[in-house]
Amino acid sequence: MTTSNILLVSVNARYSHASYAIRSLRANLGTFAASTSFLETDLDVTPIQLAEQIAQRKPRLVGFSVYLWNRLLVEATVRILRVGHPEMICVAGGPELVENSETPGIKLWDVMIFGEGESTFLKVCKAVFANDPLIPEPETLQYFHAIPEDLTQLALPYDEYSDTDIAQRTIYAETSRGCPYSCSYCTSNGTKLRLFPLEKLLPAFDKLWQRGVRKFKFLDRTFNAPVEHACAILDFFLPRVTPGTCLHFEFNPDHLHQDIFTRMAAFPKGALHLEVGLQTLNPEVAKRINRSENTGHALENLRRLCHETGAIVHADLIFGLPGEDEVSFAKGFNTLVTTCGAPEVQVNWLKGLPGTRMNQDSKDLRIAFNPEPPYELIHSDLLDFDALCRMQRFARCWELVHNRGKFQQEVKALHAAIAPDYYQGYMALTERIYSSEGKFYAIKPAKLQSYLQEHLACL
Repeated sequence: MTTSNILLVSVNARYSHASYAIRSLRANLGTFAASTSFLETDLDVTPIQLAEQIAQRKPRLVGFSVYLWNRLLVEATVRILRVGHPEMICVAGGPELVENSETPGIKLWDVMIFGEGESTFLKVCKAVFANDPLIPEPETLQYFHAIPEDLTQLALPYDEYSDTDIAQRTIYAETSRGCPYSCSYCTSNGTKLRLFPLEKLLPAFDKLWQRGVRKFKFLDRTFNAPVEHACAILDFFLPRVTPGTCLHFEFNPDHLHQDIFTRMAAFPKGALHLEVGLQTLNPEVAKRINRSENTGHALENLRRLCHETGAIVHADLIFGLPGEDEVSFAKGFNTLVTTCGAPEVQVNWLKGLPGTRMNQDSKDLRIAFNPEPPYELIHSDLLDFDALCRMQRFARCWELVHNRGKFQQEVKALHAAIAPDYYQGYMALTERIYSSEGKFYAIKPAKLQSYLQEHLACL
C-alpha cells in the first residue's frame, strides 16, 4: 500500500464524480505536492471501511473535503481514527463548514479551514512538517478563516485529472468564484465575484480537449455573469464542438444578455446543458429571498432558452420558501410547464444550509429546519410538515415519471389529460401510488409504469 505524508480524502456522491477540491489543493501545495496522494470513494463506503483505507496509507496529515452529503460519514470516520490512530492530524475544509460556535463536529478536528482553502492548507502543511506551534496540541482546535483566493495567482488543477478520470468520470471546471447576487438561501450570498484569467484558463481547457475531454461540468455559481467572460468561454468551445460534447452550466434566468443568447443558439442540439435557477414565480416571494421580482422576465428568458436554442434545459423550483403556500407553488409550477413546454424541472425541498441568511433568520421568518444534513425545512410560515412531505412525494413522482424520460408515451397521454393543471394531475398520480406502496422509493420501473397505465385508464 502506497504511503504519503499528506492524504487528501473526498467522499463523493458517486464514483463518476471526481473531486475538483482536492485536485485544486494538491495543485497549490508547491513542494508538498509530491508527497500528497488522493483517496476518493463514494457514499457506499462505511466509516470503518474508509478509516481502514486511510490507516493503510499511514499519512501524517489527512485533509477531508466536507460538504452537505458526506459530513456525517466523514465525522464518523474521524471518530474511528481518533481512537485507532490518534497521531494523525485531521484537517477539515469545505462548503459545509461555517465559522460559529455551533459548527457540527467541531471537537473532532485538529484544524478547521473556513472558506477557500488552497493557500491556507499550504500554510497548515508547512507548519505541520516544521513542527510549528501553529499546529495545536491534541484536543485543542485551531481555526483558520481563509480569505478569498487571488485567482490570478492560483495554480489551475486540470493536470491533476488522470487519464482514468478523463476516460470514466465527470470533469469539473470553474471559470469564476463567488456570486454577484444575494439569494438568502444560498451559501454564496454576499461573496464577491472573481474571475480566473482567460489567458491561463483557455490553454488549460485546450489541453483537456486535446486529452479527449468532451464533457465539462462547470462549478461557476452563475456562468452568465459577467457577459464578456461568458462569451469568451463560449467562443472557445463553439468551433471545437464534436458529437458527444456536453457543457454544463448554472445559469441565472434574470439576466440573459443577447450576446450570450446568440452564442448559445449557435451550438448544436444537446451540446449545452443549462441548470436554470428559477426557484419561484411569485414576485413577492422572490423579493423576500432577494431574487428579482420580475419573475415574468425570468420566465420569458427561460422560454427562449427552451424553444430558441438547442440546449437541454433543467429548471429549478423550490417549495417551502417563506411566504409561498401550496396554491402559489402549484400556480408557478403549472405556468412553468405550460410556458416552457415541460422541460426537465427539478422540484427541490427548501434547505437551511449553514451560514446562509435564511438559516440565520429562521426564527424571524417563522420557519424551522432539520439541524442535520441535508437540513430540510420542517415547517414554513405557511406550510406544515405534513404538507411538505406530501409535496416531496409529488416532487419524487414528477422526477421518476417525467424527468427521467422512461415512459414517454404514457407521459404524453397524461399531460394531454391533465393540462393545464399539471400539479394536481401529478399529485393525483402521486396519491394513487403512495396509497398502494406506502412509500415513494425502491419502486421498480415496471411497477411504476403499471401504476401510470392504471391511472390513465381512470382519467
